[in-house]
Amino acid sequence: MIVLLSIAAYVGVGFILGTQFARRTEDVNALVAAFGVPLLILGGAFLPASLFPEVLLNLAQFNPVYHMNEALLGVAAAGEDVAAIAPHLQFLVIFAGIMVVLGWLSYQQMVQTERRL
Repeated sequence: MIVLLSIAAYVGVGFILGTQFARRTEDVNALVAAFGVPLLILGGAFLPASLFPEVLLNLAQFNPVYHMNEALLGVAAAGEDVAAIAPHLQFLVIFAGIMVVLGWLSYQQMVQTERRL
C-alpha cells in the first residue's frame, strides 16, 4: 500500500511537471529529477531524517518521500502496525489523491490546448 501510494504521488507529480513546464517529452525526465533528488535528500532516503536540524525536519513534514520512508521503516524495521504509521499513510493518501487529480487535470488541459493547434 505504501509503495502504491508513493507511485501514484510521483506519477501525478510527473504529469503536472510534464504538462506545465516541459516542451518535449525528453524534458520531463530532467524536470522530475530536478525536483525528485532534493525530495529524496530531504525525505531521508540517503541519510536518516533524525540527523536533520529542526528546520529541515519541519520542512520534511510536507515531503511525500519523508512519509514514505518513515512508513516503510516503521513496517519493515520496527514491525509497526497500521495504527502506528497512520499519520504517514494519511499524508500519502491525501498527497497522492491531490497529485493524481491535478495531474489528470493538467493532462486534460494539455490535450485541449493541442486540439486547438
